[in-house]
Amino acid sequence: MVSVAALALLAAACGEDADNGEATAEEDAIPVTWIEAAEEEVREVRNTVGSIEAKSRPLLAAEVGGVIDTIHVDEGAQVDRGELLAEIDREDYIDDRDAAAGDVARLTAMVGVQERNVARNRELYEDDHISEDELDNAEAELEAREEELASALAQLRRAERDLERTRIRAVVSGAVDERHISAGDYVNAGDAVFQLINLDRLKVRLPVSESLAPRVDSGTELILSSRSGLRPDLKTTVSDLRPGIRDATRSLQLIAEVDNPGGWRPGASAEAEVVLDVRDGIVVPNQSVVRRPAGEVAYVLSEDEGRVEERTVEVGTRFGDRAEIRDGLEPGERLVLDGAGFLTDGAAVDAAPHEGDDTDTE
Repeated sequence: MVSVAALALLAAACGEDADNGEATAEEDAIPVTWIEAAEEEVREVRNTVGSIEAKSRPLLAAEVGGVIDTIHVDEGAQVDRGELLAEIDREDYIDDRDAAAGDVARLTAMVGVQERNVARNRELYEDDHISEDELDNAEAELEAREEELASALAQLRRAERDLERTRIRAVVSGAVDERHISAGDYVNAGDAVFQLINLDRLKVRLPVSESLAPRVDSGTELILSSRSGLRPDLKTTVSDLRPGIRDATRSLQLIAEVDNPGGWRPGASAEAEVVLDVRDGIVVPNQSVVRRPAGEVAYVLSEDEGRVEERTVEVGTRFGDRAEIRDGLEPGERLVLDGAGFLTDGAAVDAAPHEGDDTDTE
């Protein structure tokens, strides 16, 4: 009887252990959600902040000296190419022009007289009334008068140019950025008088790390934005690169020339995305990639979705809350999203699709 009772108790105990084992197995299944690895376009970019400047910002200087007589524009005025901006007193230059014109008229008359003398001397020489030396002297005198006339004409052209240069005109269409003169000022040739600026065409300078030098060139895609502008962004390409690395910052400077999209102002900052590469790749949420002592891993579901395989992955570009997987995953594989940080290789899981977000990687 005692033996039978003992066997009954042992059987009951074994039954309880089996039940507890099943309960433990069920408790060990870790609840997780999964997403499907899918390919999408990967844009590898670097962000930088640069400055905007006008491509054309000429500094006008006086071409002749004199007293500023009249100023026609002020700072901020819109001007057209060739428009009159200011005038230098013209009286002395008018006198110089008139004197040069008088010399031309006098020498023109003298050349005319000498031409007639040469013509008569040639007739006399043919009739043997004068010697060859006398004819040669008359022709030499004509050549001298013609050279004097040519010099006088050059002086007249110079005097007319100087007279015109008393009128200071815009060399480009744009706006007056700075005015350096006032009425009554005396200026010498070469003194700055106006700073003009053309806002139609801009130049954007962007510093990037010297390590990117092998990966950027003329034609590299840029996405620009400026807080001073009306449009949120502008797609363009690198126009030029400065040949050297800047000593102070160890940076390479990219240059982009763009048409002003509206409201962009020189001196403002420009934010830019430098697009280094565009390619297709697998992109997953950062949450699905776990750092372990051996490296970064992702957990891929088995076919029956009851267990996971720990897969070492090579992470490429990270952007925001997502990461590119260069190696270790294939499109269509299901990897754990929620709960990945609690898993180990071969762990039992209770897996469900990530609700409403199978496109979480897009």
